[in-house]
Amino acid sequence: MNIYTLTTQYANNMGALLQCYALSKYLNEIENVDCRVLQYLPSEYNRSWSFFNKPRSFRDLVKNIYCLLNPNILLPKIKKQNIMRKFISDYIPLSQNQYERKDIEKNPPKADAFICGSDQIWNFKYRRDLTYFFDFVNKEESKIIAYAPSIADPWSKKNEEFIAPYLRRFDSISVRESSNLAQVKKLSPNNNPVVVCDPVFLLEKRQWNEIADTTLKPNEPYIFCYFLSVTPLAVEVVKKMRELTGLKVLHFNLNALDKFNSEYNIRIAGPTDFIGLISRATYVCTNSFHCSAFSIIYRKNFIFIPKNMANERITSLMDKFGISNVFASKERIESLKLEDLEVDYSNTEICISNFISQSKEFLHNSLSDER
Repeated sequence: MNIYTLTTQYANNMGALLQCYALSKYLNEIENVDCRVLQYLPSEYNRSWSFFNKPRSFRDLVKNIYCLLNPNILLPKIKKQNIMRKFISDYIPLSQNQYERKDIEKNPPKADAFICGSDQIWNFKYRRDLTYFFDFVNKEESKIIAYAPSIADPWSKKNEEFIAPYLRRFDSISVRESSNLAQVKKLSPNNNPVVVCDPVFLLEKRQWNEIADTTLKPNEPYIFCYFLSVTPLAVEVVKKMRELTGLKVLHFNLNALDKFNSEYNIRIAGPTDFIGLISRATYVCTNSFHCSAFSIIYRKNFIFIPKNMANERITSLMDKFGISNVFASKERIESLKLEDLEVDYSNTEICISNFISQSKEFLHNSLSDER
């Protein structure tokens, strides 16, 4: 069976690339399956790899000029991008051809099945692209399946009317967040949509260890910090964790500024380093969905700093896995004790195992059912 997956394989983002890798890796280990990731280049592709933000204000323009003139900012960005591109080349089985939207419309790719997901491909705040709903697929020739796409904020009434006919074309639908399930069921009731786990959970820890790189690991215990944006609460939480544990901080830093005054400030690294450093950490502190996901895979003690849209995604994950007491708040941090940093996985193992098994079953049933 030939399968194309469609996701955010172009994204200059740790979690996006790792979930893309995980789904293709899992599918390719199924007997008689040849899975490739469709090289679709959406309109935002170039923006994802740009060193500079599109200036929306004078301040943005100044920041871009400062970045351009400061080699301590620009050079690490260039080196990191090279690492990310190498990961795509080494680990992601891309389709032979690249496609822009006009190519999809003119000469659509062919396969036995198409699977969209995961990540926020159905988040209309980022894009409203029918390619991610497989409008180009001939249903008489191919199955179309949605595996764990994220919608994030619910679709508006207008967007519901726009997207409903395309949802009803799917053979099977699943979503990643429980909060999105009711809306998708309403728009496509005959598909009986379900909630499944993010693709990174489809692979076992031993499989992640096969690509994990621990070269950058310090020779001492550490707190691993990874933030999509650093808030005052994040700074306060890391400071408190450092005080309680006496451990040094390793900051997997997406920006030039290290607000944690960390002992290890890692700015040039890629997805395999990301996995390796989480796997060897004593504690993890983050506001990232996928950093939290890998903390669970490696059964790490971690704290999640709430951050707007990410809250719903991580809440859904914690509810499914039966994990509590990982959310930080200003009130909680003031009375935080060392034992509060421990995550009790003893009562969650069955929940985790069952949810992952159900997600795998959804994939297998979706691929094997008669059309």
